[in-house]
Amino acid sequence: MANSPLFQILWVIAAIIVGAVMAGAWTGPHRSVSNLSRWATRLYIRRVPAWLSARAADRFAFRGGIVALVLLLAVAWLIPPPPPEGPNDAGKATVTPRPPDNVRAGRHVDMDLKNAIVVHVPKTKQVRIVLLKDDPEADQFAWEIDAFLRAEGYTVVPRLFFAMAPGGTTPVGTSMYPDEKDANVIVIRIGLNDRS
Repeated sequence: MANSPLFQILWVIAAIIVGAVMAGAWTGPHRSVSNLSRWATRLYIRRVPAWLSARAADRFAFRGGIVALVLLLAVAWLIPPPPPEGPNDAGKATVTPRPPDNVRAGRHVDMDLKNAIVVHVPKTKQVRIVLLKDDPEADQFAWEIDAFLRAEGYTVVPRLFFAMAPGGTTPVGTSMYPDEKDANVIVIRIGLNDRS
């Protein structure tokens, strides 16, 4: 509601009205009566009530205007924004899209990979996952491996991404080897999906 155009327009109009009343209470054409009563007379309002003619009316209007502005700001600040609108799929049939023929099935952590990690990667070593850049399937597979490693008590260091130069051979599959720069780190490299 706070982000709706109607609410914003009403809020601006209310702020302008309060500001105009405050300005009218602050300055006026005569000092013998309240500034607001003189403005009412200038606006061709013939019957000005006695309470509006009293000098205290300006003071109350100005202080009330400050309170009203604070309340308007509080309302604008405290009303939470509406939740984002999702797609309206009510009453529509859901059809699962068929993957293209040239896309291979996604990889998942299976018993062979789990056994290979447990046998070949000591828990005293840190593990770094290195994966092919801009490959959503490899990224998803890396998150599954990361979750398995953490569940087994391994220390996982921040991952790295690699990209091959044009014309180079892109690594395929998953491999494990010691890091050349740090003997305390085992690298699990995730290349292109080689599973059918």
